[in-house]
Amino acid sequence: MSEEEPWAAVGPAEVLTERGAVEDLSGERVFLHRAERIFAIRTRSTHQGAPLARGSVRASARLVTITCAAHGSTFNLENGRVMRGPATQPVAAYDVRVIEGSVELRRRKEDPQ
Repeated sequence: MSEEEPWAAVGPAEVLTERGAVEDLSGERVFLHRAERIFAIRTRSTHQGAPLARGSVRASARLVTITCAAHGSTFNLENGRVMRGPATQPVAAYDVRVIEGSVELRRRKEDPQ
């Protein structure tokens, strides 16, 4: 069993708006979105690599999703799972915490599904 990924600071929580932000984390671009809490997923769709940050975010009482503007794939911001294709693979999701006003992320272990 491998050791968990370390936490990495990506920026202050106070500047993160509901429109989201894209940050660099160890060579990966990560999309962050604030709803009731902060979500973080890899910023490229698994279907042809289109930028998810240009997509639309929708929040309901139980679910927050982002829809890729290029091809319409919808992903769950909580865990990166595909909610609607054409994508068939989830995007990487990140654990998020706020420590002393700073947003920290770590890549989440893959879910066994």
